[in-house]
Amino acid sequence: MSERTSILSPAALWRRLGLARHNWPGRFTVLLATILLLLVTQPIFSGHAFAQIFATATISLVLLSAVYAFRTTKTYFTIALILIVPALGSRFVLQFTANQTLEMAGAICSCLFLTVTVVALVSRLFTVKSVSFDIISAAICAYLLIGVAWAYAFALVELRNPGSFSIALFQKSAGGGSPLLPSLHNFTYYSFVCLTTTGFGDITPVSEGARSLSVMEAVFGQLYMAILVARLVGLEIAQSMKEER
Repeated sequence: MSERTSILSPAALWRRLGLARHNWPGRFTVLLATILLLLVTQPIFSGHAFAQIFATATISLVLLSAVYAFRTTKTYFTIALILIVPALGSRFVLQFTANQTLEMAGAICSCLFLTVTVVALVSRLFTVKSVSFDIISAAICAYLLIGVAWAYAFALVELRNPGSFSIALFQKSAGGGSPLLPSLHNFTYYSFVCLTTTGFGDITPVSEGARSLSVMEAVFGQLYMAILVARLVGLEIAQSMKEER
Protein backbone atom coordinates (compact mmCIF):
# COMPACT_ATOMS: atom_id res chain seq x y z
CA MET A 1 0.00 0.00 0.00
CA SER A 2 2.82 2.38 0.87
CA GLU A 3 4.56 1.62 -2.44
CA ARG A 4 1.37 2.40 -4.37
CA THR A 5 0.93 5.62 -2.39
CA SER A 6 4.48 6.72 -3.21
CA ILE A 7 3.87 6.12 -6.92
CA LEU A 8 0.76 8.29 -6.80
CA SER A 9 2.33 11.03 -4.69
CA PRO A 10 2.52 14.53 -6.23
CA ALA A 11 6.33 14.40 -6.43
CA ALA A 12 6.29 11.03 -8.20
CA LEU A 13 3.54 12.18 -10.56
CA TRP A 14 5.53 15.34 -11.31
CA ARG A 15 8.58 13.27 -12.22
CA ARG A 16 6.42 10.92 -14.28
CA LEU A 17 5.28 13.83 -16.42
CA GLY A 18 8.88 14.79 -17.05
CA LEU A 19 8.54 17.95 -14.98
CA ALA A 20 10.97 17.17 -12.16
CA ARG A 21 12.74 20.13 -10.64
CA HIS A 22 15.91 19.68 -12.71
CA ASN A 23 13.76 19.68 -15.85
CA TRP A 24 11.32 22.43 -14.88
CA PRO A 25 9.09 23.55 -16.55
CA GLY A 26 9.20 20.67 -19.06
CA ARG A 27 11.49 22.09 -21.71
CA PHE A 28 10.24 19.90 -24.56
CA THR A 29 6.64 20.63 -23.65
CA VAL A 30 7.42 24.37 -23.85
CA LEU A 31 9.01 23.82 -27.25
CA LEU A 32 5.98 21.87 -28.44
CA ALA A 33 3.65 24.70 -27.36
CA THR A 34 5.64 27.26 -29.39
CA ILE A 35 5.69 25.01 -32.48
CA LEU A 36 1.93 24.52 -32.32
CA LEU A 37 1.49 28.28 -31.89
CA LEU A 38 3.55 28.83 -35.05
CA LEU A 39 1.71 26.23 -37.13
CA VAL A 40 -1.78 27.30 -36.05
CA THR A 41 -1.36 31.08 -36.27
CA GLN A 42 0.57 31.34 -39.56
CA PRO A 43 -2.35 30.45 -41.88
CA ILE A 44 -4.92 32.16 -39.65
CA PHE A 45 -3.20 35.55 -39.77
CA SER A 46 -2.04 35.26 -43.38
CA GLY A 47 -2.80 38.51 -45.19
CA HIS A 48 -3.33 40.49 -41.99
CA ALA A 49 -1.52 43.82 -41.65
CA PHE A 50 0.57 42.53 -38.74
CA ALA A 51 0.87 38.96 -40.03
CA GLN A 52 4.62 39.10 -40.65
CA ILE A 53 5.38 40.72 -37.31
CA PHE A 54 3.41 38.00 -35.56
CA ALA A 55 5.03 35.28 -37.69
CA THR A 56 8.49 36.62 -36.88
CA ALA A 57 7.62 36.62 -33.18
CA THR A 58 6.36 33.02 -33.24
CA ILE A 59 9.30 31.61 -35.22
CA SER A 60 11.64 33.47 -32.86
CA LEU A 61 9.89 31.81 -29.92
CA VAL A 62 10.38 28.40 -31.54
CA LEU A 63 14.10 28.97 -32.12
CA LEU A 64 14.68 30.38 -28.63
CA SER A 65 12.68 27.56 -27.03
CA ALA A 66 14.83 25.03 -28.90
CA VAL A 67 17.99 26.67 -27.54
CA TYR A 68 16.45 26.63 -24.04
CA ALA A 69 15.53 22.95 -24.37
CA PHE A 70 19.16 21.96 -24.96
CA ARG A 71 20.90 24.70 -23.00
CA THR A 72 22.89 22.12 -21.00
CA THR A 73 24.23 20.39 -24.12
CA LYS A 74 27.40 22.34 -24.92
CA THR A 75 27.91 21.12 -28.50
CA TYR A 76 24.33 21.80 -29.54
CA PHE A 77 24.23 25.11 -27.67
CA THR A 78 27.35 26.36 -29.48
CA ILE A 79 26.10 25.34 -32.93
CA ALA A 80 22.64 26.74 -32.17
CA LEU A 81 24.02 30.14 -31.20
CA ILE A 82 26.07 30.29 -34.41
CA LEU A 83 22.99 29.57 -36.54
CA ILE A 84 20.29 31.43 -34.62
CA VAL A 85 21.89 34.88 -34.98
CA PRO A 86 21.80 35.00 -38.83
CA ALA A 87 18.47 33.10 -38.88
CA LEU A 88 16.70 35.68 -36.73
CA GLY A 89 18.73 38.67 -37.93
CA SER A 90 17.94 38.07 -41.59
CA ARG A 91 14.26 37.63 -40.80
CA PHE A 92 14.08 40.99 -39.06
CA VAL A 93 15.92 42.75 -41.90
CA LEU A 94 13.67 41.14 -44.52
CA GLN A 95 10.68 42.77 -42.85
CA PHE A 96 11.78 46.04 -44.47
CA THR A 97 13.61 45.10 -47.66
CA ALA A 98 13.77 42.38 -50.32
CA ASN A 99 17.10 40.73 -51.02
CA GLN A 100 17.31 37.27 -52.54
CA THR A 101 20.81 36.59 -51.20
CA LEU A 102 19.69 37.51 -47.69
CA GLU A 103 16.54 35.41 -48.11
CA MET A 104 18.57 32.36 -49.09
CA ALA A 105 21.09 32.88 -46.27
CA GLY A 106 18.31 33.21 -43.70
CA ALA A 107 16.46 30.16 -45.02
CA ILE A 108 19.65 28.06 -45.03
CA CYS A 109 20.49 29.03 -41.43
CA SER A 110 16.91 28.38 -40.28
CA CYS A 111 16.83 25.00 -42.04
CA LEU A 112 20.20 23.99 -40.57
CA PHE A 113 19.17 25.16 -37.09
CA LEU A 114 15.97 23.10 -37.21
CA THR A 115 17.86 20.09 -38.59
CA VAL A 116 20.38 20.24 -35.76
CA THR A 117 17.50 20.52 -33.28
CA VAL A 118 15.81 17.44 -34.77
CA VAL A 119 19.07 15.49 -34.50
CA ALA A 120 19.42 16.56 -30.85
CA LEU A 121 15.83 15.57 -30.11
CA VAL A 122 16.13 12.15 -31.76
CA SER A 123 19.45 11.54 -29.97
CA ARG A 124 17.73 12.34 -26.71
CA LEU A 125 14.92 9.91 -27.49
CA PHE A 126 17.40 7.10 -28.07
CA THR A 127 19.28 7.69 -24.81
CA VAL A 128 16.41 7.98 -22.31
CA LYS A 129 15.56 4.95 -20.19
CA SER A 130 11.90 5.75 -19.47
CA VAL A 131 8.93 7.43 -21.11
CA SER A 132 7.44 10.59 -19.65
CA PHE A 133 5.05 13.26 -20.87
CA ASP A 134 8.00 15.50 -21.70
CA ILE A 135 9.72 12.75 -23.72
CA ILE A 136 6.53 12.22 -25.72
CA SER A 137 6.50 16.00 -26.33
CA ALA A 138 10.10 15.72 -27.59
CA ALA A 139 9.06 13.01 -30.08
CA ILE A 140 6.21 15.19 -31.38
CA CYS A 141 8.53 18.23 -31.55
CA ALA A 142 11.02 16.35 -33.71
CA TYR A 143 8.27 15.26 -36.12
CA LEU A 144 6.82 18.77 -36.45
CA LEU A 145 10.24 20.41 -36.81
CA ILE A 146 11.07 18.01 -39.64
CA GLY A 147 8.09 19.46 -41.50
CA VAL A 148 9.12 23.07 -40.80
CA ALA A 149 12.77 22.42 -41.76
CA TRP A 150 11.68 20.86 -45.07
CA ALA A 151 9.44 23.88 -45.69
CA TYR A 152 12.55 26.07 -45.66
CA ALA A 153 14.27 23.58 -47.97
CA PHE A 154 11.38 23.80 -50.44
CA ALA A 155 11.50 27.60 -50.25
CA LEU A 156 15.22 27.46 -51.07
CA VAL A 157 14.50 25.31 -54.13
CA GLU A 158 11.89 27.81 -55.32
CA LEU A 159 14.20 30.77 -54.69
CA ARG A 160 16.97 29.06 -56.62
CA ASN A 161 14.76 27.75 -59.42
CA PRO A 162 11.45 29.68 -59.73
CA GLY A 163 8.58 27.54 -61.00
CA SER A 164 9.71 24.38 -59.19
CA PHE A 165 6.11 23.72 -58.17
CA SER A 166 2.91 23.53 -60.20
CA ILE A 167 1.40 26.46 -58.28
CA ALA A 168 3.13 29.76 -57.50
CA LEU A 169 3.68 29.38 -53.75
CA PHE A 170 5.29 32.78 -53.29
CA GLN A 171 2.96 35.64 -52.39
CA LYS A 172 3.71 39.28 -53.07
CA SER A 173 4.41 41.23 -49.92
CA ALA A 174 2.15 44.25 -49.44
CA GLY A 175 5.11 46.37 -48.37
CA GLY A 176 7.32 45.27 -51.24
CA GLY A 177 9.49 43.23 -48.89
CA SER A 178 10.61 39.64 -48.96
CA PRO A 179 8.22 37.21 -50.69
CA LEU A 180 9.50 34.38 -48.48
CA LEU A 181 7.99 35.67 -45.23
CA PRO A 182 4.32 35.89 -46.28
CA SER A 183 4.64 32.63 -48.24
CA LEU A 184 6.26 30.34 -45.68
CA HIS A 185 2.91 28.90 -44.57
CA ASN A 186 2.34 27.69 -48.17
CA PHE A 187 5.63 25.77 -48.12
CA THR A 188 4.81 24.49 -44.63
CA TYR A 189 1.47 23.21 -45.90
CA TYR A 190 3.10 21.40 -48.82
CA SER A 191 5.84 20.05 -46.54
CA PHE A 192 3.38 18.40 -44.15
CA VAL A 193 1.39 16.99 -47.08
CA CYS A 194 4.60 15.23 -48.14
CA LEU A 195 5.63 14.28 -44.59
CA THR A 196 2.30 12.61 -43.85
CA THR A 197 2.04 11.23 -47.43
CA THR A 198 -1.45 12.75 -47.67
CA GLY A 199 -1.00 13.71 -51.32
CA PHE A 200 -3.91 16.06 -52.02
CA GLY A 201 -2.55 16.77 -55.49
CA ASP A 202 -3.27 20.52 -55.43
CA ILE A 203 0.48 21.25 -55.45
CA THR A 204 2.93 19.06 -57.35
CA PRO A 205 6.72 19.30 -57.69
CA VAL A 206 7.92 20.15 -61.18
CA SER A 207 11.70 20.51 -61.00
CA GLU A 208 14.04 17.62 -60.22
CA GLY A 209 15.15 19.24 -56.98
CA ALA A 210 11.59 19.67 -55.73
CA ARG A 211 10.71 16.09 -56.66
CA SER A 212 13.76 14.64 -54.93
CA LEU A 213 13.11 16.59 -51.72
CA SER A 214 9.44 15.57 -51.76
CA VAL A 215 10.29 11.88 -52.03
CA MET A 216 12.97 12.13 -49.35
CA GLU A 217 10.59 13.81 -46.92
CA ALA A 218 7.84 11.24 -47.51
CA VAL A 219 10.25 8.34 -46.89
CA PHE A 220 11.81 10.05 -43.85
CA GLY A 221 8.40 10.72 -42.33
CA GLN A 222 7.37 7.08 -42.58
CA LEU A 223 10.66 5.80 -41.17
CA TYR A 224 10.47 8.26 -38.29
CA MET A 225 7.00 7.14 -37.28
CA ALA A 226 7.87 3.45 -37.51
CA ILE A 227 11.18 3.62 -35.64
CA LEU A 228 10.31 6.19 -32.96
CA VAL A 229 6.91 4.73 -32.11
CA ALA A 230 8.53 1.30 -31.73
CA ARG A 231 11.21 2.86 -29.51
CA LEU A 232 8.70 4.60 -27.23
CA VAL A 233 6.43 1.56 -27.01
CA GLY A 234 9.42 -0.62 -26.13
CA LEU A 235 10.50 1.79 -23.39
CA GLU A 236 6.99 1.94 -21.95
CA ILE A 237 6.71 -1.86 -21.83
CA ALA A 238 10.11 -2.17 -20.16
CA GLN A 239 9.21 0.57 -17.70
CA SER A 240 5.89 -1.11 -16.81
CA MET A 241 7.55 -4.49 -16.28
CA LYS A 242 10.16 -2.89 -14.02
CA GLU A 243 7.50 -1.20 -11.89
CA GLU A 244 5.55 -4.47 -11.48
CA ARG A 245 8.52 -6.27 -9.96
